Amino acid sequence: MPVFSDTNVDYGPSHNLRLFRARVPMRDGICLNVAVYLPRDAAGPIPAVMEITPYTIDHAHGEGQFFPKRGLAYVVADVRGRGDSEGDFTHMLINAFDGFDLAEWITQQSWNDGRVVLFGGSYTGMNQWSFLAQKHPAVVAASPAAAFALAIDIPRGGVPNIYEYKWAACVWGNAAYHQSGIDGGLWAQEIRQAIEQGRPVWTAGESFGVSQNEYLRKSAEEPGLENWSEYFASDEQLTDLDVPILTITGTHDDCMPGTIYHWQRFEQLASNSALAKSHLLIGPWDHAGTDSGENSVGELQFAEAAKLSMRALRADWFRHILFGEEKPKLLSDRFVYYVAGAEEWRANSSFQAATKDFMDLNLKSSPGKNDVFHSGWLTPDAVDSPEYLLTLDPKDARALDLELIPRPSANIDNQLFPPSYNSLLMTQGGNDPTNQIFTVTVDGNGLIYHSAPFEAPVTMAGKPKLSLEIIPDQPEADLSVLLHEIRPDGSSIFLSSELARLSRFNTTAQGSLLVEERNVIVLDDFRFCSRTIAQGSRLRLTIRSPWSALIIPNGDGLLDHPEVNLRVLHSKDSPTKLTMPLGD
Repeated sequence: MPVFSDTNVDYGPSHNLRLFRARVPMRDGICLNVAVYLPRDAAGPIPAVMEITPYTIDHAHGEGQFFPKRGLAYVVADVRGRGDSEGDFTHMLINAFDGFDLAEWITQQSWNDGRVVLFGGSYTGMNQWSFLAQKHPAVVAASPAAAFALAIDIPRGGVPNIYEYKWAACVWGNAAYHQSGIDGGLWAQEIRQAIEQGRPVWTAGESFGVSQNEYLRKSAEEPGLENWSEYFASDEQLTDLDVPILTITGTHDDCMPGTIYHWQRFEQLASNSALAKSHLLIGPWDHAGTDSGENSVGELQFAEAAKLSMRALRADWFRHILFGEEKPKLLSDRFVYYVAGAEEWRANSSFQAATKDFMDLNLKSSPGKNDVFHSGWLTPDAVDSPEYLLTLDPKDARALDLELIPRPSANIDNQLFPPSYNSLLMTQGGNDPTNQIFTVTVDGNGLIYHSAPFEAPVTMAGKPKLSLEIIPDQPEADLSVLLHEIRPDGSSIFLSSELARLSRFNTTAQGSLLVEERNVIVLDDFRFCSRTIAQGSRLRLTIRSPWSALIIPNGDGLLDHPEVNLRVLHSKDSPTKLTMPLGD
């Protein structure tokens, strides 16, 4: 242990801090468990940072130590039915009213100056959009990070998913079970046993105390966004919202699609005065990195420029809004994003303005089988080539076999959610950006295409799009689509992905697939990517079955469904092509 000669004493992060706990009544008499953190030397009433969490309030002690040092109170509550709050946990349905009531309580306290700003990420990021819809007059700013959106992030693309059962195991009862509840190895084994016994895969949750309820049933059986409108604020509630927003996500964040969805609704509905002060920030981070600002995701290391103190950035922006202090220099325009590869921050007036042009790459097949060693091609020229046959078998256990294999991460950003096992769902979300296992093991249940090496660096910024012409032998099918940069040394870096129930994206007959007929599928809701592809690198497109431990072929949770054969057509007249967005 070093011995410092400096005579100044470091009193630690809790110095000059006061904590007290309270029971705060809601409008229906239910009391929330609340912790309030205050600076001991405050000269008078101060604004409060507010958060309501399902992860128990002690989990937020770091924020409680931080914000008072920036002259702001921090108020965190257990969501009703969790931690030591009363009531039943109903997964966001009543959080909007509780947020309004907690803000009202804060404004009645002698230490508050009548102003509240909203803070948090993931679940508590989505919470903020619910709170904002209530338009409490004391709420003057919000900073939702990695703001989850039901039926957009998970389940994605209308494909049934049981991740919500796994998440429910983390927040079962009143305690927090972040390590045992999220353990992928335990879940994969329980799911495998359920399959072998002919039970719905969601019954795997029963070992963790998770039983079927209406919300969980709905998440598996009704994955489309159209079925979840009651969980979102209405357009009417958000119209003319006059609260500035700093919203944050990352290109490897599972909840990036949801964050962008919330932001684009805000852009459409909020007041011009709020928009003028608001920002969307997309870094190179994963879900945990939107809070930590660490400059690595798994084994992928970014430059020092990617490393930010996220609490400091958000606190500085809060103080800019509250007290007119200088705005953080990083927030130079409405949309700020990190371009990996080039390893630099760029800014534009809008999310859409980051894309300057598009590059079309036609899918070309080669005779014989297709896999990573006998791949098709992505070519600028349209040519005639044979069709490929893609077989999707719900009973194919190869992906689940891979998910039983440990995948230790070189850099664990968040100890509560280590990516300790292979997971197709996590790979789909960009969490494991260098993992190629779900591509190199494709053999009949997927297709692979490579581009020629790039002769010069090319910057991608925006959402890719994939058009496919297919002839199916069943009326429904699901696809996982992965895009990677393959570097000259053979290493792989995640760029973007899409997960799609094909009938939802069928331009030939929307809402269904025409069996044994030609269908044109346009997948146009890929994840935003921003990366400079290096000279000598290639693009790799993987099209495969998504069905795995958590992504399932049918809401009944059973795998006893017909095999699907998709004939993928390639010709100079076919619309089958990949469209990549080009940035500056």
